[in-house]
Amino acid sequence: MAIKYGVFLARMQPVHNAHLFLVNKALEENDKVLIVLGSENKLDMIRNPFDISLREQMLRECFEEQQNKKITIVTLPDWSMESDLEGAEIWGRYFYYNVVSRIGQKRFSLYYSDDISILDSWFKNTEVYPFITYRNFERSKLFDGLSATKIRTAFMEHDKDYIIQYCPESVVKRFQYLSSYYEEVTDNPKSDFSME
Repeated sequence: MAIKYGVFLARMQPVHNAHLFLVNKALEENDKVLIVLGSENKLDMIRNPFDISLREQMLRECFEEQQNKKITIVTLPDWSMESDLEGAEIWGRYFYYNVVSRIGQKRFSLYYSDDISILDSWFKNTEVYPFITYRNFERSKLFDGLSATKIRTAFMEHDKDYIIQYCPESVVKRFQYLSSYYEEVTDNPKSDFSME
């Protein structure tokens, strides 16, 4: 019998409570959970400021040993710019086959909190669509529409109370560092890029 897998894809720039809600839903509903940290190859950009190793460390600190036995965290580079809407199906296949290579089976549930049409653009007209079950949760209903953009704005505004309210301790304890680092990035951000 196949293992029931939940998969969650996010950049976690940085991790916040809506991310953790989705991971915990996946933990409740599946035997194992694969967390895919995206934009592995992006750094020092407005929407992708923080290094992949730091993002992974902050995420790992959110889970107890028992949960960690059910969770596998992997990283995945972006192959296009975020604004590139062409090639969505190519991205969908890229993501799908990366997941399948990690979990060793074709079927999984994909946990998501954005517009479902984005998932459809990745998968609906491809051969992989029948193997993916969507588990979609409306972002607007999760912690008042919480997003990493709002967290990064709080860093810029030095609003530690907002960070305490909506982020795990792994982010709160790094508040000063993350705020200062993000300010430096916004002063001289790198441009987004596509793989050649």
